[in-house]
Amino acid sequence: MIDFILSLIKFTAIFTCILYAYTKLLRIKLKAWDLVDFPIFIALSAVLHFVKIYVKILVPIGYLIFGIVFLFLRFKKPFYETVAVGTIALGISIVLSALATFLSVPIAAALYLIKNEIVKNIIEQLTISAIQIVGVYILFKIKRLRSGVDPKAATFEILLFLSVGCIFTWMLSYTKNASQSIYEIAMLVVALFGLLLILWWFRHIKYNYREAVKQQNFNLMEDTIEEYKLNSVEKDLQAAVYAKLFHYLNKAVPDCAILAESAAAQTGCADACAARDMLQRVLREMNLANEKCSLQSIPQTGVRVIDAPIIQLFTAAESKNFNASADISADVESWFTESDLHKEDIHILLSYLCDNAKISALGSPNAQVRVELSATADKKPFIRIYDSGEQFDEEVLAKLGIEQVTTRAGIGGSGIGLFTVFEILAKYGASFTLDEAPQSHGFSKVIEIAFDERHSVTVRTCRESVVAACAARKEITVDLIGSDEETLRDGTNG
Repeated sequence: MIDFILSLIKFTAIFTCILYAYTKLLRIKLKAWDLVDFPIFIALSAVLHFVKIYVKILVPIGYLIFGIVFLFLRFKKPFYETVAVGTIALGISIVLSALATFLSVPIAAALYLIKNEIVKNIIEQLTISAIQIVGVYILFKIKRLRSGVDPKAATFEILLFLSVGCIFTWMLSYTKNASQSIYEIAMLVVALFGLLLILWWFRHIKYNYREAVKQQNFNLMEDTIEEYKLNSVEKDLQAAVYAKLFHYLNKAVPDCAILAESAAAQTGCADACAARDMLQRVLREMNLANEKCSLQSIPQTGVRVIDAPIIQLFTAAESKNFNASADISADVESWFTESDLHKEDIHILLSYLCDNAKISALGSPNAQVRVELSATADKKPFIRIYDSGEQFDEEVLAKLGIEQVTTRAGIGGSGIGLFTVFEILAKYGASFTLDEAPQSHGFSKVIEIAFDERHSVTVRTCRESVVAACAARKEITVDLIGSDEETLRDGTNG
């Protein structure tokens, strides 16, 4: 009977330590009603007492099995986590039990004076159990263990290995003698492999967890990159739309200001004056020059929207000191009454081409730009823009009309203007010709736009590098002008 009482005290204390260590490792807060667990511990201790009587070597495994089952049913944590943390909690309890036994030696010596062996043994076991319980309480007051142990940390794995070693060592201490029976040896081997299985299982679960987290992070990263790409494409599209809009406004607003000022001067209308003043404020906000031309004999078409880019060209020529000229031999008004041309499109086309010609010509001595509005042999609208600037770069010609490309990227060029011109040409099926050897004296190139519905692109050049650059563009006809003025139409140098 005394042995039964001692077992109940000892085993209940160990189960109590397992519970406390488990909750602290997982940062679970104990409540007052957890005291009802003690009757369960006493019942489990009674079962282990009989295991101790018949198969003593299985007592440590009994602690592990009973402890894990109780903790799993009590706290409902994942099973693999309960097994791993429960094993560590048992390992801590075993170490504290051994330490408590060692510390109780002086007390056991003092109890020697008690003659009643039953009382002495009970007091000694109660002392050991009390030291063990106080020890586990003090252990988790250490700052390092106060916040528990992260199952993903390397410390956790080390504690699990040490706990398995403690359990197996404790099993060896429960052996009777060196010459064990075949059954007890088999039990030791099974227990060892069982404990090793716990270690392997934990490492497997941990590896799968890490792989799952890694895959989850990878998928999250892929989703983030995909979202970033979509956002980037959307922002690039918005930027392209805004860039095209601002590019047009930079050309259109000054023309609107000219028209509003002319209307205000001619009519004195209050609305026209208000529009003029508002547009002048807009120009200042856009940091655009509000220049006025003093020339009186600027060629006019009679279509104010079309006249505005020509006036802007002459205004720039006066302020920047280059030569501008215009020849208007066509009835421009009929372009918009007898065909499907829109004034706004021709305005944009003239604005962009005149602006590009002006910028190109200003980089050359004796800069000059000329605009001609006439008709083809079929009486179709025909536009020529001459300038004295440098020839187009081969890269620009190779991507003509299919990409926004500019040779002035470092000084504000964007390629939007020429690209927009080709969009307008495609809309009307118009033909584009770049002639690098115009007949007019003083000009280095001329751009010809014919609204002939042929939608052709022709480059006349004496540069073989241009032929090579445009070789891949089947829709471009390259006329190579030889030194003897012979033009070869097959895109080669003969």
